[in-house]
Amino acid sequence: MSALAQTNKGTIVGTVKDAGGAVVSGAQVEIANIDTGQTKNTISSEDGTYQIPLLDPGNYRITVKAQGFKSLIRDKVLLQTNDRLAIDIDLQVASGVAETITITAETPLVETESSVRGDVIQGRQVTDLPLAQRNFTLLAGITPGVTRPVVGVLGGGGNFTSGGPGNSTESTRFRESGGSVISANGARVTSNNFTLDGVDNNETQFGQIAIFPDVDAIKEFKVEASVPSAESGRAGGAVISTTIKSGTNQLHGTLREFYQGQFGSARPTNNPNPPNYVTHNFGATVGGPIRLPKKYFGPVAYDGRDKSFFFFSYNGQRNGTPAFGGEFPFVTVPTVKMRTGDFSEFLDRTQTVTFNTVRGPVQAPKGTIFDRNGNPFLNNQIPSTLFSAAGGNLLRSYPLPTQAGFVNNYRRNRSERINVDSYDVKGDQRFSDNNMGFIRYSQAKNARIRDNNFPKGSSPTGNDMASGFGAGNEFGNARQVALGDTHTFSPSVVNDMRFGYSRVEIGINNPGINGALGFDANISQKLGIPNINVCGTCEGTVLIGVVDPDTSLEFVGDGGPFYFKSNNFHFTDTLTVVRGNHLFKAGGDFRLRQNTNFDGGRNGGIKGNVQWGTSVGGFVSGNYTNIGPDDSGSAYANVLLGYAPGFLTRGTPGGPYLLSNKEVAFFLQDDWKVNKDLTINIGLRYDVYTQPTERYNRQSNFDPSSGKLNLAFENDRDLAKTDLNNFAPRIGFAYSGFKSDKKVVLRGGYGIMNTLDVSGRQALTANAPNGANYSCNLQQYGTPACPTLPRRFNLDTGYPFAPEIRATGTTLAVPGGSTVYYVNPNNKTSYFHQYNLTLQYEFAPSWMAEMAYVGSLGRNLLVVRNIGDDSNNGPGSRQIRGIGQVVTTDNIARSNYNALQTKLTKRLSYGLSVLTTYTWSHGLDNSPGGFAGLSQGPNRYGFTNPNRPDLDYGNSDLDVRHRWTFSSTWDLPFGRKQRFGSSIPYAADLVLGGWQFNNVVTIQSGPAYSLFWGGPRPDLIGDPTPSSAQKAQGFSVNPNAFRAPTTPIFTNDPNGPKFGTLGRNTFRGSRQEFWDVGMFKNFKLWESGTLQARVQAYNVLNHINKFAPNTDLTGNNGGKDTSLQRARQLEFALKLIF
Repeated sequence: MSALAQTNKGTIVGTVKDAGGAVVSGAQVEIANIDTGQTKNTISSEDGTYQIPLLDPGNYRITVKAQGFKSLIRDKVLLQTNDRLAIDIDLQVASGVAETITITAETPLVETESSVRGDVIQGRQVTDLPLAQRNFTLLAGITPGVTRPVVGVLGGGGNFTSGGPGNSTESTRFRESGGSVISANGARVTSNNFTLDGVDNNETQFGQIAIFPDVDAIKEFKVEASVPSAESGRAGGAVISTTIKSGTNQLHGTLREFYQGQFGSARPTNNPNPPNYVTHNFGATVGGPIRLPKKYFGPVAYDGRDKSFFFFSYNGQRNGTPAFGGEFPFVTVPTVKMRTGDFSEFLDRTQTVTFNTVRGPVQAPKGTIFDRNGNPFLNNQIPSTLFSAAGGNLLRSYPLPTQAGFVNNYRRNRSERINVDSYDVKGDQRFSDNNMGFIRYSQAKNARIRDNNFPKGSSPTGNDMASGFGAGNEFGNARQVALGDTHTFSPSVVNDMRFGYSRVEIGINNPGINGALGFDANISQKLGIPNINVCGTCEGTVLIGVVDPDTSLEFVGDGGPFYFKSNNFHFTDTLTVVRGNHLFKAGGDFRLRQNTNFDGGRNGGIKGNVQWGTSVGGFVSGNYTNIGPDDSGSAYANVLLGYAPGFLTRGTPGGPYLLSNKEVAFFLQDDWKVNKDLTINIGLRYDVYTQPTERYNRQSNFDPSSGKLNLAFENDRDLAKTDLNNFAPRIGFAYSGFKSDKKVVLRGGYGIMNTLDVSGRQALTANAPNGANYSCNLQQYGTPACPTLPRRFNLDTGYPFAPEIRATGTTLAVPGGSTVYYVNPNNKTSYFHQYNLTLQYEFAPSWMAEMAYVGSLGRNLLVVRNIGDDSNNGPGSRQIRGIGQVVTTDNIARSNYNALQTKLTKRLSYGLSVLTTYTWSHGLDNSPGGFAGLSQGPNRYGFTNPNRPDLDYGNSDLDVRHRWTFSSTWDLPFGRKQRFGSSIPYAADLVLGGWQFNNVVTIQSGPAYSLFWGGPRPDLIGDPTPSSAQKAQGFSVNPNAFRAPTTPIFTNDPNGPKFGTLGRNTFRGSRQEFWDVGMFKNFKLWESGTLQARVQAYNVLNHINKFAPNTDLTGNNGGKDTSLQRARQLEFALKLIF
């Protein structure tokens, strides 16, 4: 994942002319950084043009001297990240006396030198605009074409569905901020690129950000959303280039505390008693010159002004909920009677049911339980002599009920704490006028501690068991080293080198694993279940489910630890050469990815997953009526009696797996100043993304032609081919000759962007012989399908790991009943065609309007699909026969995006800055991505038919038809030295002066969504518009307008799977509105010191923003709105700025 060779530096170009418009050659041009004193020089060419590349973002002073002309100084020229800024110079003839003219003029708002579409979010916007949880990537959303998917949609709010990082370990790092999940011009949320100080800043497991810099540490960041130069690669969506602040000749810094709690915040309408969630965010920054005063350091004294600079930032966050149970605070535990074998509470003597037992039909009260011979237990009480030791221990180890009844009888009080500590240390050194370098170290530690449903010490037997999804210690840590050197060989030849190393670690330790929450690592053994806690990664509680018709015990246990570590080495070098009116760039980029992955829950879980209940087969119409020799009629009783579970899976403790791959790129770029009005940008990029290999060759790939697994071995480690046809041309233009003042510019461009999707790149380690597993139900125990399990095993006897598979050659037969993984060896690299045409008009000082057409076509996009027997393939149409699941990674998806994007900008003047945008767009695709899942249904986005992906071509999950944003910062013109009250007394100024108002408003169409009939989409048979009565009950659609699908997917299989007449994503959720505002009061403490008091409100109007409704029409709430997004949240802050 890289923005290959993408630096954060800019270029200043221009033309030197006399008063009559004739070009001036040989003029001396000096550009000086006002903050650091760094200078660079050049001479205007024969056509009067000058170009100075590879300048750091900042404020510059341009001095131009030419014989016979007055010297000219152009002051306060703002150069932003990756800018190509045109500053033309008009010289006046000298009168014989040395004269200098100084001009302080605004930097042009129109872009006259490049076709790239994007925006720079400046430091003041980053620090002053209201930012929920201080997540700077939220501000990318004020760029046209960039959206943040609505929570509940794939990728929304930092969450993914079906296998992605939603509510998983990745969200630990971004639990509150929502992470870096954005979509640019219809591209997937995993198709973005992040750089930090010009080096790679991507996390490779889920395609998100690696180091999340603190808001106060950011100088600025740039979002390039369409046709970047050939320096940039891998970004089918946006390239987000962030620059960390550097020290300057003046000492500057900040100290802050931000607080969020329940005070002043609104209560969600669907949860009137929300947990008292509290957030403290605190931190500090300081930067300046490196100085060692002679008074204290004597002979080693050093004055680093204009040469040596430092910058440091620290960010801390402490979040917590003292006690919460969520929207559903009650769970079910066994009653006191059940633990002794007394199930009399289950009996409903008002209803008589016919049970089909081994001795024939028996009529008995509902809830009756039976022995193996089909005889009902007297008074529904099981003698203790029949108890299973492990089953009895399990039921008795649940905490005692806190409420009456045998359903939802235990109130859980879970606390959650999130601790974040991160810091950045950066040094800049001016070795000479021709050589500048920097080095930076960043580190972030993120921990989420989620208490168990059952607190430690709550078990009457002392055998505390893990319970509650996500319980345990989660971590998401990152660190990065970056260094760069910019060397000027001559005014026309400059080289820029960058090196970066980053490490990202994410994982979870469930209770008892590595001592998490203080739980016993050998708890399964203590419960009397053998062969569980027998390996270093098999600590804690086995995953157990007990499901009855009317109630279910709270699940206990977990699938095992998850751990991912990524080491990323990045080296890039760019040579810039100025020749006349051409600025050439040539460069190369190399990066090595080393990923370590261990997933204890994969392949059935290394501790296993056992369940009693509906899998037994006796569950009919709300009652257990078919009573066999392995079913008592109650899942609870089955556990106590030691009956075999209805379902069981278990994998091998294989791993961790050590995968690596390389990304190599070369590029050429020519920015050609054809004349004073026209610039053409031409570039060519070539990318190579190698397939991942495993250090010990523990990979295998399924071969559909032979039905076997091909194994990796020393002399043939590549199980899929590397696509070498990845040429990516770029071409664009900028024309400013419509008016003499160059206030109107027409720009356009086209380019191909190769992109590397992260999904499925570790799949081949899950195949045998490395990922052996078994999955068995009650009818398969003791049969060839599950030969390792006796017919009537139970918890007392335990169950083994999946049988070890040994391979002796280069191929291996697929073990019976296995899920196999197949990566198409001929997959092509995913890529996007990007194109745009933009008209800009600077119609008044500080004001600019923009209108653009932007398009994007995604091709060879990655999907994961099942082409095995239990996919939606009809007889005679199955690609793979005899194997239940063949999880296939293919590059066969496509997308299409078209948009009208408009923008109105007011640069900061008179204390006011404004940026407002409107986008009309339409995004279409046939798959949301590799995290979409294999099947269809709520929260699953697989294909209707994996052989015919275009059956699902329709509105994209990321399609936002209309989107309007408005953001502004405004220093109110009241108080001393202001427009109103400029001479009021100091006491009055303390009240009236120093106020600042900031806001970000976003209003957009609701997300597109599909409706399902359990799994497939339904038939539409009526008007889906809800009636007034249905609307009053919260329905967004009329559920009576649909029925179960009736059309066979395959005409030769009329009884096979069906699909409905309803298309994909044909409905749209409610409009989304977010009004975030902030009011500041600035108190001047000394000349350069200000204390800032803030009140910020997110969703200040408390607008009800609904998720998509319940999309499963088979339930009572199908089509009904059941959940809402965040209510109003207030934030209070104090910040010292010096």
